[in-house]
Amino acid sequence: MPGSIRIARLFGIDIRIHVSWILIFFLVVFSLSESVYPDQFPQWSREKVLIVSAVTAVLFFASVLAHELAHSLVARRFRMSVSSITLFLLGGVANLTREPPSAKAEFFMAAAGPLTSLVIGGVGFAIAIAAGASLATAPWLEVIGGVAGYLGLINIAVALFNMIPGFPLDGGRVLRSAIWGISGERLRATRIAARGGQIVAGIFLLLAANFLFGWNFEVFGIRLESNQFQGFWYGLIAYFLFNAATSTLQQERLSSMVGTVRVGQLMTTEVRTVPAGSTVGSLIRDLVLPLNLRAIPVVSGDRVIGLVTIGDLRKVVQERWAVTPVDEVMTRIEDLPTVSPDDPLTKALERFGATDLPLVPVMKGRSLAGLLFKESVIGYVRMREMLGLEGRR
Repeated sequence: MPGSIRIARLFGIDIRIHVSWILIFFLVVFSLSESVYPDQFPQWSREKVLIVSAVTAVLFFASVLAHELAHSLVARRFRMSVSSITLFLLGGVANLTREPPSAKAEFFMAAAGPLTSLVIGGVGFAIAIAAGASLATAPWLEVIGGVAGYLGLINIAVALFNMIPGFPLDGGRVLRSAIWGISGERLRATRIAARGGQIVAGIFLLLAANFLFGWNFEVFGIRLESNQFQGFWYGLIAYFLFNAATSTLQQERLSSMVGTVRVGQLMTTEVRTVPAGSTVGSLIRDLVLPLNLRAIPVVSGDRVIGLVTIGDLRKVVQERWAVTPVDEVMTRIEDLPTVSPDDPLTKALERFGATDLPLVPVMKGRSLAGLLFKESVIGYVRMREMLGLEGRR
């Protein structure tokens, strides 16, 4: 996710924080310190409320991280690689390098997160009850009980929200795995679950409109009154869910169109490379400008060691072009998503989904066989559409 920074590494998985997470962290602290704890414990001092609110917010996001780690560890049990977990404005997301290989794998991976949140919620409530029963002899347990009670409630809420049957929520993934397992058709299952995600997004959009415009209608006997902040929040959730569900539909449709095609059929073998040690200035003068190249492999002898892109070159000020070697700004081959000529094109689509690069290197062993450009894949799909050819799985 662009705009995120790595803060830790757990079980071989990068833990990242997006800049938007800072906003939600302070919003949680603000909500706890201004309404939740002052209402429950009016006798607490202002300083105590702020400290307990900050600790609670940290523990809440630790529980969100545990939720995503549960997804990730189960995914790895089914041989799905997880490159990172990112905490952002709407919670957390685990970045899978490929889709689940079976309905069973998807079911257990999707269910692991909400189950973890339910367990954390149950433990939180148990601690809160035990602390409340011991207050007479240990008043200091009041803080622990308050924090545990909040974490119990919020984690149960997180689990229930995630089990809403709309993709990409966990409930949507469980729904997709069930339809996939029964029908044996992953594409059909994805379409149904993603349409469910769009419907859920529409419901959240209606709720957002109600809060923003004060329609004050009732849901299950509860009157929803005007609330600008909640309206903004529900609208943001609706936007995220609709975009994610729509993107999933597009990806599955694209995958169905290229299901029988191999990378070698669309890759280009006419590759221009730059030797290691060449300067940024010579690369721009000899290759980038005259040939309009956006990414050039860097080689050492007959071995590819990296890829330099326009984005990499822009990091170097023009005054340093003549003395900066491309080795200093390139992305190392070990850090690049790659494919082989015999891989299905669907695997290349997964690699493109994990990077912003306009191409992926095609490797045969340790040698560069060619380059696969995203434009080539898009052009191929458009041609199939123009010819009216159906996708095959």
